[in-house]
Amino acid sequence: MSRLSRPTLHLVPRRILRGLPLAAAVTCLLGSSALLADGVTIAGESPAQSLDISIDKAPISAVLQALHEKYGIEVINNSTDLASDQVSLTLTGSLPSILERLLRNQNYMIVRSEKNATGVERILISAASPPGPPKSTPGAPREEPPPMP
Repeated sequence: MSRLSRPTLHLVPRRILRGLPLAAAVTCLLGSSALLADGVTIAGESPAQSLDISIDKAPISAVLQALHEKYGIEVINNSTDLASDQVSLTLTGSLPSILERLLRNQNYMIVRSEKNATGVERILISAASPPGPPKSTPGAPREEPPPMP
């Protein structure tokens, strides 16, 4: 007959065992749906309906990176504007509505998908387009409309 062996806790270093209660407490406080990264906190169970994003002195690019890490949303950023300015704000709502508010001063496109729990598959951000040519040459006489009959 074989004897059942007892677990050998003496093989686990005591410093690891001492840190377990702290790790468990942090996990319980944050919950499985919260993500903290570079001043960005994302919390919510169903991002397609309701999500809370708190930003504390972080660039918008850090928010997009956190969304990528948490939900796997592909972010294609061709703009250099997002990395410079740091913002502090709290946004609540569906992810598409939050993105509309967050990116309102950017040239962007949101690719939606029912496959992803967020309802968003990809975020495309383009660089600002250069200004077009002037509508008229400075100093040139204005064209007058033809006289009324």
